[in-house]
Amino acid sequence: MQIELKNISYTYDGPIPVAALHNINLKVQTGEILGLIGHTGSGKSTLLQHLNGLLKPQEGDVLVDGKSVKNGEILLTKLRFRVGLVFQYPEYQLFEETIFKEVSFGPKSMGLKEEEIEKRVKQSLLDVGMGEEFYERSPFELSGGQKRRVALASILAMEPDILVLDEPTAGLDPRGRKEILDFLLKWRTDKRGIVLVSHNMEEMAPFAERIVVLHQGSIALDGTPEEVFYHAKELFDVGIKVPQISLVVNSLKTKGYNIDAGIFTVKEAAKAIYDALKDGGGRHGL
Repeated sequence: MQIELKNISYTYDGPIPVAALHNINLKVQTGEILGLIGHTGSGKSTLLQHLNGLLKPQEGDVLVDGKSVKNGEILLTKLRFRVGLVFQYPEYQLFEETIFKEVSFGPKSMGLKEEEIEKRVKQSLLDVGMGEEFYERSPFELSGGQKRRVALASILAMEPDILVLDEPTAGLDPRGRKEILDFLLKWRTDKRGIVLVSHNMEEMAPFAERIVVLHQGSIALDGTPEEVFYHAKELFDVGIKVPQISLVVNSLKTKGYNIDAGIFTVKEAAKAIYDALKDGGGRHGL
């Protein structure tokens, strides 16, 4: 599956219109993990809602496997089943009496048979680490991390091709964050893709295979983590907190040391500095 945003611009109406997106061109597809970063107000949430048809383009078009959303060539209901959108703090959107009913809601809305619904619910709950003992419990009795997993399971039960998550680890402790990210890595396959929004650059850098940086509604950078973090100073200048090691490495690079500016992990930096020492430390020496 491939979703292509072509020349997308979007403005929110109001006493003072707010331009959220400006001429966005972006391809998202199964088989990849795409990280989307940007400061508050950069247009991230607006972009996400174009991926599954919650927002229809005002200018430009969204193509799903070549079919136009704007021209009605693909049904929005089917698109929303194929592109599962998990909002920030999804636990606040839980509403059913039991966890089983909560996770059943999506598959039921797809018109599936009862046996298929039951199969999907059980599998998706199992995938997020919740067994039969949780089926009849109220989702409102759970911890924050458990609620997050139920909300994720409710989207997984629809078996989307692409999973779009807005700050999925926000507010979780380190263990909870690791559990969510480890699961997502296992869930992604050649036929499944992930789009993940996060402000935590330390978390995003080793997780995403491709990173898109939004700034004031436009795409500022698009590339591998190494390519994006090569521009650590530019990221810092547009209000994005980059891994501290990226700033250190970039500082060494600008001073003439023979070190790759795209490094963003301590392990890689340690090796690069060691190699520079072996080679004499670059132009100035270390």
